[in-house]
Amino acid sequence: MVWQIGVVCAVTGLVGAGLLRWLPVRGRVDGLTAVEVAGVRGGSKAALGVAVVELHLAGAIDAGSRGRLRRVVHTGPGRDVTVLHRAVWTAFGRDLSFADAAAAPAVRRARDELGAELAGRGLRCGRARLMVARLLGLAAGGAAVGLATGGAAVGIAAQGARWAGVILAVLAVAVLCAPARTLAGCRLLRELRCLHPLPGGAPAGTEEVGLLVALHGRRALRSLVPTFAAGAGLLGGGAARETVARSEGGPYEGWGVDAGDSGGS
Repeated sequence: MVWQIGVVCAVTGLVGAGLLRWLPVRGRVDGLTAVEVAGVRGGSKAALGVAVVELHLAGAIDAGSRGRLRRVVHTGPGRDVTVLHRAVWTAFGRDLSFADAAAAPAVRRARDELGAELAGRGLRCGRARLMVARLLGLAAGGAAVGLATGGAAVGIAAQGARWAGVILAVLAVAVLCAPARTLAGCRLLRELRCLHPLPGGAPAGTEEVGLLVALHGRRALRSLVPTFAAGAGLLGGGAARETVARSEGGPYEGWGVDAGDSGGS
């Protein structure tokens, strides 16, 4: 029957999208920093937040008025830091909001490098794979909706097609809305959260705070660095966004609105 062919096509699309989104099961997890762990959890924007928190705890940057941040020391972020740390430290040579700093050219390049590295480790779904997975998911969802509406139009004789279409449409939405981390990335986060639960008291040092924020996100920010997180706009909705004018050849050329972390970065 025609509806059965539609079911096969939808299922095939969902399987292909799922394989692209969630494989591999195991990845390379050796030597990951807190920034990279945050990238696994929430993409490059989450990693940027951890870099900002770690630089603040190291005394390098601080929050000012209206959600802007600025570096308070000029000796450099140190050698044992990531490319993203260095890019952030450079960006905050002037007062900027977190959102504007995220759109700085050097920071964006560092975020892209981080995303590519995590994809190479098998912990995140790369941009190309994510795009193909979304196309397959959309195609499967379209076929599923067609089955559901077609079954409803025909009536009792096609109730099987209708319910199959509804189920497949729900699965397609789940695939499209799932985080871009792979099964290997999910496994890494699960193991690290078991080893590093959010403590009731103050953590031992800057490195531990960074890892806890990387693993637990806003809950850790509210618990461990509430004043800075609120002042810097890391909790969302609180920081003013400044408009940076583009000037040809200037240090802030190309800065613009950051639409947030995409699934593939």
